[in-house]
Amino acid sequence: MWKKLFGSTPDRAPARDPAGSRSAAEALLAQARSAYERGQLDAGAQLAEQALAQSHDLAQAHLLLGLIHRKNRRWEDAADCFNLAACFDAGRAEADYQLGLIALQRGDAAEAQHAFEKAVLVQPGHADARVNLGKLLLDQGRHEQAAEHFERAVTVYPHHAQALSNLGFVLLKGFDRPDEALARIDEAIRADPALADAHCNRGMVLQYLGRCEEAVAACDRALEIEPGMAEARLNRALALLMMGDFARGWPEYEVRKRLHRSLQRPFPAAEWTGEPLDGKTLLVYAEQGLGDEIMFASCLPEVLARAGRCVIESHLKLERLFARSFPAAMVIGADQGSDDLGWLERAPPPDCKVAIGSLPRHLRTSHGSFPRHDGYLRADPGRVAYWRARLAALGAGPKIGLSWRGGSASSKQIYRSVALSGLLPLFRLSGMHFVSLQYTDCAAEMAALQAEHGVHVHHWQEAISDYDETAALVSALDQVVSVQTAVVHLAGALGRPVWAMVPAAPEWRYQRSGERLPWYPTLRLFRQSTLGEWRDVVERLRVELSPAGPG
Repeated sequence: MWKKLFGSTPDRAPARDPAGSRSAAEALLAQARSAYERGQLDAGAQLAEQALAQSHDLAQAHLLLGLIHRKNRRWEDAADCFNLAACFDAGRAEADYQLGLIALQRGDAAEAQHAFEKAVLVQPGHADARVNLGKLLLDQGRHEQAAEHFERAVTVYPHHAQALSNLGFVLLKGFDRPDEALARIDEAIRADPALADAHCNRGMVLQYLGRCEEAVAACDRALEIEPGMAEARLNRALALLMMGDFARGWPEYEVRKRLHRSLQRPFPAAEWTGEPLDGKTLLVYAEQGLGDEIMFASCLPEVLARAGRCVIESHLKLERLFARSFPAAMVIGADQGSDDLGWLERAPPPDCKVAIGSLPRHLRTSHGSFPRHDGYLRADPGRVAYWRARLAALGAGPKIGLSWRGGSASSKQIYRSVALSGLLPLFRLSGMHFVSLQYTDCAAEMAALQAEHGVHVHHWQEAISDYDETAALVSALDQVVSVQTAVVHLAGALGRPVWAMVPAAPEWRYQRSGERLPWYPTLRLFRQSTLGEWRDVVERLRVELSPAGPG
């Protein structure tokens, strides 16, 4: 490439006029740019090389030649040119930005981040570099830093559609600010109505808010612009499932497999598509969180009745509980985040495989296809008896299990949680004993509750640390009251009475309205009327729990 750019060196170089060569190089560069803008890439490349033959340190010519190589997917040549552009003009942020794009193309996120950071250091107003840097930080869960870069990009270019769309995304996912998120995304769509990402993000926010028909329409628009866009299809699936449109929702939900690494593991079997399983061994493999796995496990009794043999991969915490509950299957606890499938050596070779979240596609296509049940999970009877005796020792009166904090910073934690002190109206009911089912560190909250209000919530860590023990304790309780956590699914799957405190913007699993879910006959939902306001929910719970009952 060097010889091509600069030509061979004669034994005796003729005298040259530096000013004239520079002027000639810049004229050639102007022609090269014109050719590039007309789409004449080969002509543009030749003219840029001629410019560099006149003036080898012309950074803009290296930059243009790099852009042409990038368009022709000649990544190494493009990177060489951008490095030379940066070398000859240390203040040129565009070269670093382009090197970042090539690093992304190669899949080197760390190198891309380094390049974008250099670009914005040199040129703080480089909006595109900030947008790409923000995306990388978002992937790392660094929401505050990502939002800062998107906001800086919008400050420089108020109508930068991608920056506005991304800012809306992080305002929802990182900060649970759906109204602000929607406003930013709407700005993005006004700036660029053809930006598929913005319509997709709009669908995500609207589904979050329970405005499902609008969410479906937004995702449809995204898919008109960019057919096959996986994120838009998944957002549409969640809106459809939240509406209870299972027939349309479950097939769309399959697109999650393109987006989640744990669903791309190389299991040695063909995909089960609902065909008869007589005489075949089916592998059902785990996905997502504990609550999802428990919910989808409601399909396992029907699968076991159909299959010749069944191997169930479960979360390690659920292995003993699933093994006891589904004795006809081989249950193996494994790490979904690992590509090590050595555990399969303990199982018969599978004829077909299916993700546990794909079972409803074949078995839960309408509300009428959800069977009534009195619990499909079985706790250890001996441990249930132990916990019943321990609860009885507390004295007469109902024993109520509580979980008041759910989710994480990326899954609506702020709206899925209620302050322990916010449950004081329940604690003031006479004759009741409250037992913590909270799986996160809650010692300080309970100590503060007792110090400030004289209320003691019983907490046995041994029942929380071991999920099989949690199941036994839940089975021994009279009632469970919980925000949106896996405990709701566990209690419902055990057939125990459970009341869920549901925010005005619920998870799709909780549907958008109604007091019941088709998954669990013993579950009752108490919904917020205003997002973030729990007082009306707590008051309804107090009335229902009161010995006198409602009214």
